[in-house]
Order: sequence, then C-alpha cells, then structure tokens
Amino acid sequence: MSAAFATGLIVLVLAVAGIAMILRRRSASPPATAPSPLRAAPARNRAPRKGAPAAPVEEVDDELRDVFVAEARGEIGNLRRSLPHWRTVPADLDRAVPLRRSFHTLKGSSRLVGAFAIGDFCAAIERLLLAVVEGSVPPEPAVIDTIARAVAALPALLGEYTGERTTRTDVSALVRTAERLLRDDVPATAKRR
Repeated sequence: MSAAFATGLIVLVLAVAGIAMILRRRSASPPATAPSPLRAAPARNRAPRKGAPAAPVEEVDDELRDVFVAEARGEIGNLRRSLPHWRTVPADLDRAVPLRRSFHTLKGSSRLVGAFAIGDFCAAIERLLLAVVEGSVPPEPAVIDTIARAVAALPALLGEYTGERTTRTDVSALVRTAERLLRDDVPATAKRR
C-alpha cells in the first residue's frame, strides 16, 4: 500500500468517524429548548442539480460543516502538492491517482453537506482523471491544463460555501471542457486502447 493511499484512507476514516460521532451525539441528546445548532446550507450550494431530487439536504450541523471545510482545505492542499508532481512526468499515470482520489473525496463529502456546486464540479473532473488513469484519455497538455484550472478554482468554490466569498465562481466552462476532452478530443488511437 502506498503512503499516499494510506494517508488518504486515514483521512477518510477520520472524517467518517467524526461524522458518526456528531450524528451519534445528536441522536442521543434530549430535545433542545434553545435554538437548534443547525443552520441551512448556503442557498447557492443547495440548488438541485439537473436530474437530481429536489432539496436532498435542508440543514447541516455546524460541526459537520466544520469537518467538511477542514477536510476540503486539506484535499485542496493535497491537490496543489500532487499536480506539480504529475506535471513533471505526465505519462506516469500513477502520479495522477492522488489527484483523482482527492477529487473523489471532495465530490462525496461536499454532497454530504449540501455543497452540490463543489460536488458536481469535482465529479466532472474526477471522470476526466479516471479516464486518464485508465488510459482512455492521454495526459495531453489540454487535459493537464484543465486539471490545473480545476485545482485553482476549488478555493473560490469553497469560499462561496463558507461565505468567505460573495461573488459566484462560474466553473461551467471548465466542466464543459472536461466533458469535451472525454467525448470529442480523444484521438482515435486512444479510443481503441
């Protein structure tokens, strides 16, 4: 087992344990007479996705939200460290695996707390990285540039979720680019692999 995989696994286990502890504490505590420690997830991140059920997350516990924000910041740090490592030898697809893993982690944890803008964005980038790792999309400069731009966009998306940033970050062009690279820009030789 690689050190990066083991570290990722430990982070995931700690996040799940933290979430379980918070949920256990919430279910075991008597009904509060004071205002609830729950607050609505930011509206811009609660909007239903296309084809998704309407309003799957109404409220997010502050502690769970804080765990998510800390985990997201850690994963953004992992992405910032992993990207230059992969860029030096893009043909070494093992170097792209930590990037895919971080986008996967962000996808799942953000959806758990209702940050669907982050989750859907990470899902699109993860699909591209998965195709690269599997060898169906070559790690060409356009692919690497798209991944680099995605890594650079994540802090702004997280800032929107936390309320630290008030302007909307439009990542739709990046998502379309990732989808196009998956669909149209794959050379015929790569499609046959």
